[in-house]
Amino acid sequence: MAVIEIVKFRLRDGADDSEFRALNERFQREVVPTLPGLERREATRSEDGEWVLVLRYRDMETAARGPQADTSEISGRFISMLDMATMSAARYEIVSE
Repeated sequence: MAVIEIVKFRLRDGADDSEFRALNERFQREVVPTLPGLERREATRSEDGEWVLVLRYRDMETAARGPQADTSEISGRFISMLDMATMSAARYEIVSE
């Protein structure tokens, strides 16, 4: 059964928003297509700076492996710009479409 993962975070103090947006676009183009079981990824940002990622995985197993599936330089830079104290993630099985 397909799974939606919702990830929320803010950038760490001193992180440049424009730089992060460009890095996010690179991540979307270069990393996302290589992640097993990831069917869709959308990145959003509120006016007050909170980011929300909406990810759709094929199933719970691939969703659970998702974050460990990539060890690229892009991912490392992406993670380094996040304020981990503000990060939350939750997974939900899709019950109807």
